[in-house]
Amino acid sequence: MKDHISVCIPTFRRNQMLERLLRKLALQENGGLFDFSVVVVDNDAKGPAKETVTGLRKELDLEISYSIEPEQTIPAARNHALRLAQGNYIGIIDDDEVPPQHWLITMYRAINTFDVDGALGPVHPFFDQEPPAWLVKGRFCERPVHRTGTLLHWSQTRTGNVLLKKEVFDKYNLCFDLKFKTGGSDQEFFKQAMHAGCRFVAVEEAPVYEIVPPERWTKSYYLKRALVNGFNSHRYNVNEKRGFSRVTVPVKSTVALLVYGVAAPFCACLGSHVLINCLERGCHHLSRLLAMLGIELVKKRNF
Repeated sequence: MKDHISVCIPTFRRNQMLERLLRKLALQENGGLFDFSVVVVDNDAKGPAKETVTGLRKELDLEISYSIEPEQTIPAARNHALRLAQGNYIGIIDDDEVPPQHWLITMYRAINTFDVDGALGPVHPFFDQEPPAWLVKGRFCERPVHRTGTLLHWSQTRTGNVLLKKEVFDKYNLCFDLKFKTGGSDQEFFKQAMHAGCRFVAVEEAPVYEIVPPERWTKSYYLKRALVNGFNSHRYNVNEKRGFSRVTVPVKSTVALLVYGVAAPFCACLGSHVLINCLERGCHHLSRLLAMLGIELVKKRNF
């Protein structure tokens, strides 16, 4: 039987972005190799995306399943989408991203070429309007890009652009950990999958583009993001630390926090992008230290 890809999209109050994404998905090339459908999970109990999905389902002649996940966390929405997915391949993309027409077929071919369990592509920023200079200079929206065929470590993974075999979830009884409410459940999932023996490669030729709206052009956004990432970084690294490293890690974070604190006034003289980069790193280490004490500064991700 022909392979089938279920593209899973958790969404939260981004109807215009969701519409743009669904329109792009309707244009995906498959080369006759597979069929695909879409699963949209609305992470708002009021279901604000339902009207958008219903209208586009008819207009685009695209098979779209829609459901609501009332528990307002990222892993709950992802797990809900997995329960609805019918394909033997699972694609996951964020509602604020758009793919080129060759996205799915490039990822699909890579999995078969490298004989792996899944593929991850890069995520590049996209601005509808000209952003502030400090945001571009600091490269705050850019993420690492890995050469095609690179076997990834779990710390290099995320679910903004991924295609993987459904059996990765089914065979090893894996899902996204609900404890990671504000983020990090994707890396925790890939860590568990890799410990079970799964392999995932990078596919540089299959990018998606993340729309960066004006509300993410504020300095406070990136400092909050650093606090969230620092806390989650501690959570999915804590079990990896053994022996002496349990002492060295908090010492390193303490030293780093002091260094960035002292450096901040000097960084301010070099421009906003340098200062925010310094403060972002400091916030990350501060959050990691507080996480060791069980303190979470940002408990709900609404940004």
